[in-house]
Amino acid sequence: MKITPPHLTENQMKSDFEKALLKALPDYKVGDPQDEDTFTGPLVAEKIWDRVQEYIQKGIDEGATLLTGGTGNPEGLEKGYYAKPTIFTDVNNTEMTIAREEIFGPVLAVIYVDSLEEAIEVANDTPYGLAGYVVGKDKNRLTKAAQNIRAGRITINNAEGDFSAPFGGFKQSGIGREWGDYGIEEYLEPKTILGMK
Repeated sequence: MKITPPHLTENQMKSDFEKALLKALPDYKVGDPQDEDTFTGPLVAEKIWDRVQEYIQKGIDEGATLLTGGTGNPEGLEKGYYAKPTIFTDVNNTEMTIAREEIFGPVLAVIYVDSLEEAIEVANDTPYGLAGYVVGKDKNRLTKAAQNIRAGRITINNAEGDFSAPFGGFKQSGIGREWGDYGIEEYLEPKTILGMK
C-alpha cells in the first residue's frame, strides 16, 4: 500500500462519506497474501510496522478522529507485521503529521474541505506529489482538479493504469520515471557523435 494520499472530501458529504467508508471496510481484508480474499498482507518488516504504529498514535495524539482501526495487529493476526486498516477523519492539513508525511501503511487521513478550490490548495500544500485521485461526476470539476493538482499521476474515477504512460512523482516523491518511453530512458545513456561524414 504505497500510494495512499490523504483523502479530501467536501464537508457537505461528511456523514454519507464516513458511512460509505465503514460499509466498504469489510471488503478490505487483511491476511495471508496467498489467500484470494486478502486485500493486503503484512508490512514488509518490523521497523516499518513500528513506524506505521507511531503514525497511528500521532494521529490520535494530535487530535484526529479515529473512525476505525488503531494501533496493534488486527484480531486473529497477532503474529506478523499486520497493521489494522485505520481511518482518521477531521484531519487538519497544516497541523497533523498524518496529513503531512507519507505513511506507507493502511492508514487513511480524511480532510474535509468546503470547495474544489480549497481541495486543490490542500492537495498541493505538501512536499510530496506522487499521485492524486479525483472522483466525481462533473467533468469540468474533474478536469480542473486534475490539471491543477501537482502530482506525477492523476487518476480520475478509478481509471485503470496504463503501462505505456510514465509514472513518477513531483517534488520530493519518486525517483525519476517508470513505465512508457520515459521509463526506458532511465536505463539509457544518450551519446552524440559529431563530425563524421
